Amino acid sequence: MNILFMDWGCFGKDGTIKAMEELGHTVYKFAHEDYKLRQSASFLDAFYEFVEKYHIDFCFSYNYFPVLAIGCHEKNLKYISFLYDSPYVMLYSFTLMYPTNYVFLFDQAEYLKLRQGGLTNIYYMVLPADTEQIEKLLKQPFDRERVTSDISFMGQLYNEEHNFLDRVTAAGDEYLNGYLRGIMESQKKISGYNFIEEMLTPDILKRMQDAYPFVPDQTSVESPTYTYAKYFIDRKITSEERIHILTEIGKRFPQQCKLFTWNQNTTIEGVKNMGIAEYFHEMPLVFRHSKINLNISLRSIYTGIPLRCMDIMANRGFLLSNYQSDLAEAFIPGEEYVYYEDTEDLMHKIDYYLTHEKERLEITENGYQKVVKLHNYKDCFTEIFRICEIQP
Repeated sequence: MNILFMDWGCFGKDGTIKAMEELGHTVYKFAHEDYKLRQSASFLDAFYEFVEKYHIDFCFSYNYFPVLAIGCHEKNLKYISFLYDSPYVMLYSFTLMYPTNYVFLFDQAEYLKLRQGGLTNIYYMVLPADTEQIEKLLKQPFDRERVTSDISFMGQLYNEEHNFLDRVTAAGDEYLNGYLRGIMESQKKISGYNFIEEMLTPDILKRMQDAYPFVPDQTSVESPTYTYAKYFIDRKITSEERIHILTEIGKRFPQQCKLFTWNQNTTIEGVKNMGIAEYFHEMPLVFRHSKINLNISLRSIYTGIPLRCMDIMANRGFLLSNYQSDLAEAFIPGEEYVYYEDTEDLMHKIDYYLTHEKERLEITENGYQKVVKLHNYKDCFTEIFRICEIQP
């Protein structure tokens, strides 16, 4: 069959296209500057012309795009999307209800929430990973000193000035600010369950709206509770958690940790800020050459396995993560990866695995082999196409 692949700066493009072609399909990449818009006549005109020209049978994209869903619905084409971002507000577009959609989520909690809401075209799937990319990179010249470390963390700190929650608290509502601080500190103590949305009572939502109004898009059904919880509060909790953990690592293991992040101006004593590691060419090398790779999940990912975890294991890196229930279901804790329960437990496990190399390497290899056997692109898309009833 002929597949339209929505071509944007997404991860996994090459591995996905290769897998689709190995499964007997022909892939045509389609790009348009309006792909993130909810409505665009220009996008649809180009899409319809492309579909006719290449006799497209169905469409695929990483993440979900309402304008593409509209085009597929109009042409009665199946639209398969696979999300790896969370939160992802466009998932709450009215277009999600189109029967032509097949939407795969990596977070089982989000999947169950939408399923229980009556959407039967939503599915849960662990993200695939490319285990071949790292082997190609290792054969090319690279800066070994830059990518080698005892401990590494790769990810955003979300510590930009005037972030969304800071705009709320800047309004000076002391009761609201105290309440939000209380639920945030409580949430930090709990892994495996997120209760922030439940704690946003009508009164608290009104106070937040008064402090920093949120106006939902008319083509979407996302609630203020969803937006304030995921984009405002969960993001702020994540920022504070990541900075706190890295600060503690800097104290306990000075100069042994490298941080790869967008904000190159962030300074954490005892931690080396290396700036950005390019995803396709440098990130895999960091994962391979770090003795311990940390995952500190974005709090808006309730149970899912972040793409970072899959990439770490796929590149033969040792994964030390916070607890995520989907991760504990798909991989064996203590045998294929390791999770920590709190900051003190994390410090203990960093110390242990830095000094127990044989055990660390065995766990690393076990995680890698699990990804190779069960979470490669070809097997993943074989299952997706089976669900969507698509044959070569």
